[in-house]
Amino acid sequence: LDEPKLTVAKHLTDWIQSTMLEKKAIVGVISRKGGKDIKNRDRTGMAHSGLAIYDPRAQTWILYQIMSDSSGLTPIAELRRTALVDFFYGQTGYEENALLLIPDQETQQRVYESILNGKAKKLVFTNKYNLLSRYDSMDSLNCNKWILMTITAARSDEYEPQKVLAIIHDGFEPGKVRMNFLEKEFVKHKQNVRRDEMPSYGAVRTVTAQSLCDSGMFTECLFASDKSPIASH
Repeated sequence: LDEPKLTVAKHLTDWIQSTMLEKKAIVGVISRKGGKDIKNRDRTGMAHSGLAIYDPRAQTWILYQIMSDSSGLTPIAELRRTALVDFFYGQTGYEENALLLIPDQETQQRVYESILNGKAKKLVFTNKYNLLSRYDSMDSLNCNKWILMTITAARSDEYEPQKVLAIIHDGFEPGKVRMNFLEKEFVKHKQNVRRDEMPSYGAVRTVTAQSLCDSGMFTECLFASDKSPIASH
């Protein structure tokens, strides 16, 4: 057990719970920080995200997330539930920072219902995981893409994956991850990247924490380190 990391995880959990309680939010998107290279590609510095859903039985928020099982030859996408403290314990490093995105109340209610009635599970349309999954393709899935699809489905009341991705294609500006030749060759050998989906040229157009924050789909984007809104729409 890494005691300093556990302390960071507890502090971030306390911040999420108190902030969501203050905002009367039953649903929020939570992102945790990534490695040093993430900051160069995403101004938020965040990498992995999940949906925090209030559970009245536990009287706290439970984190739903798409995770990668890389134990086999190809990465597998799995929808899992976890406690907030476990989510933050899995972050890289010891920095006390996180990103919280809060949708409007109607969208929150629709997302909440889609988790309870199972509609959100329909958006786990494939078991193919790709860290750099294209934002509007049916090829694969990752954590941020599933969240974008779930929020889009709630806003449009459309839960057919192909139709949800069509809506995303027409209205969402993806993050553009630019890599030189050597970086691309290195990334192609990562266990959680499907090399056959890597574009032969140009940036990788995928869903990032920054693109979610800039999407206009959330009423508030909050950083734990700021203790205040960084953007509102």
